[in-house]
Amino acid sequence: MEQVDSFTERPVRSALSGCLYATFVVSVSVGLLLVNALLCLTIYGAIPKTGNEALTSRLGQLFFFIAPVLLLLVQWNLLDRLQRLFSRRG
Repeated sequence: MEQVDSFTERPVRSALSGCLYATFVVSVSVGLLLVNALLCLTIYGAIPKTGNEALTSRLGQLFFFIAPVLLLLVQWNLLDRLQRLFSRRG
């Protein structure tokens, strides 16, 4: 009976699949953040501005920093829920 040296082959295969998964997650996150930034630009442009320029500038910075990240969290949550929904049915 021939013995297979799985100690040297399994970590390489596992590391490669882990790197590919991490690359996929980062790529999807970058795409979603770009879409979210465009959406936030559109929404912020439609909001009426107040008379105080300093306050408007600070609120704009806060909005552009927080909104895309919050949208990304919601989108990943929805993607996770959809994946679980369809994996049970299959």
